[in-house]
Amino acid sequence: MLLEVVDLNFTHVGQKQPTIQNINLTLQAGELVVLAGATGSGKSTLLNCITGIAPEYTGGKLSGQVLYRGSEITHNSIRQRSQFMGIMLQNVETQLFTDQVWNEVVFGLENWNLPPEQIKSLASATLMEFDLVSQKAWAIRQLSAGQKQRLLLACLLTQHQDILLLDEPFAFLDTAGVKLLLELLQQRVTQGQAVLLIEHRLELLQHLCDRAYFINNGCIKPGELSTPTAEDSASPVPANYSPPGSQYEVVLQTQNLSWGGYPAFPDLQVAAGEVVLLKGDNGCGKTTLLKLLSGLLKPSTGRLEILGRDLTRSTVVKIARFVGFVLQNPNHQLFAESVQAEVTQSGVSPKKAEALLEQLNLNHCLEQHPHALSQGQKRRLALGAVLVRQPRICLLDEIMVGQDPTSLTLMLQTLKTFTEQGGVLIFTSHDPGVAKILNPRVVQLTK
Repeated sequence: MLLEVVDLNFTHVGQKQPTIQNINLTLQAGELVVLAGATGSGKSTLLNCITGIAPEYTGGKLSGQVLYRGSEITHNSIRQRSQFMGIMLQNVETQLFTDQVWNEVVFGLENWNLPPEQIKSLASATLMEFDLVSQKAWAIRQLSAGQKQRLLLACLLTQHQDILLLDEPFAFLDTAGVKLLLELLQQRVTQGQAVLLIEHRLELLQHLCDRAYFINNGCIKPGELSTPTAEDSASPVPANYSPPGSQYEVVLQTQNLSWGGYPAFPDLQVAAGEVVLLKGDNGCGKTTLLKLLSGLLKPSTGRLEILGRDLTRSTVVKIARFVGFVLQNPNHQLFAESVQAEVTQSGVSPKKAEALLEQLNLNHCLEQHPHALSQGQKRRLALGAVLVRQPRICLLDEIMVGQDPTSLTLMLQTLKTFTEQGGVLIFTSHDPGVAKILNPRVVQLTK
């Protein structure tokens, strides 16, 4: 047995009830095992306990055993465990340590004290494998979320540890990236590596998964890997739903918008109630365009018009009166001391805030600190904090990732209500199921 978890319990600092309890699981060489379950159920906490991040980094109370090849490693440090296991966290940015793509790939190999020529050869091959050769000299901050995810996977898979622990590794990957990772995982398990992987898009893993465990409220049980898709999960949203279009007022239009010396983006004209999907490969500029529409970036060329007003050079504060933007990384826009305070903002109806929290299934954690939530819960909270201000335009940057089917349904219902009331929704997503449900007008971006 490569990995064995026995009667594991973990309680976070300040909590009375354990986040995970009586966890028992096994992982053998050459196996791919999926961890499934609702957002906030304890999946990421379990991976953190296996790698030693909890409690070494997070604090908290741990009991039970973690064994590697029959030897107990429960009290081993993160560094000691990293010799035979590698982990990819949900928040990719917390695992990138240098400021340049090439340096990041080399950094991990240098820590393994490999010969310089071998490091150079491995790093070059890895960049080619993950389609990052043209970004070799880039600053990491220039990468899109999907490219950062590719970079971290490249660093992780270069090191060939016995065990890979992956927390939603497909989240921001485009179609080509998903295909590549599936092929690599197939190769790795064939070669004898073991993979324990958290994922909500179970249909991606149907043909690779050997076994599955399901976590519910911190408890675990083995089960069959069913494959609910986003289409199945969002039955309350009619399949033929089509928001109102051109007969309504034009809310947003752009002309020749460009930034940073890159070619101009396609011109947009969006009417009240419309849903627009910005589609394209990782690094094509989807997030950049959303930042231009929100005022976070000022265009090099072109014009931005909202409700007939030229806001091209307006401040972010002025544009925010009309536009709400939910970022890819929710940690960058949650600032209050509790979930309730995040949504109950100045000038906002308390009833509206309460209703939104209930719609997004966050009313059971009102007093929790936002950063104590799971990544999926944080994204729903950030959405609530934006929608409660009742913007005319809502921009969403890959926020449907990390949602279990029930949570995704709630999000889509909330967004459907927003557009039915005349709101404009412009979003990015690599999940074809989500795109099919929202039935958007697609705007294709190219590199």
